[in-house]
Amino acid sequence: MIKRQFHYNLGDLVKFTVVRQTEEYKHHIEKVGIVVEQQLRMTKDNVFKIKAGDEHYWIPRPRITLLSKAASPACK
Repeated sequence: MIKRQFHYNLGDLVKFTVVRQTEEYKHHIEKVGIVVEQQLRMTKDNVFKIKAGDEHYWIPRPRITLLSKAASPACK
């Protein structure tokens, strides 16, 4: 059996950027959130579900910056 290795663990505090686009402009908003779910993708980078405030975002690994590791990873 192959053990999955993820770059970020559940509970890690991370930072990422989302784009809010209107007809007139693109606004880049920096968000801080907690990793709540991981998903392994064979054809792309792994993606992580991040809870920031009351919203959830699926963000690929290269767009995430680690701010703080969880004290004890929730998944092994």
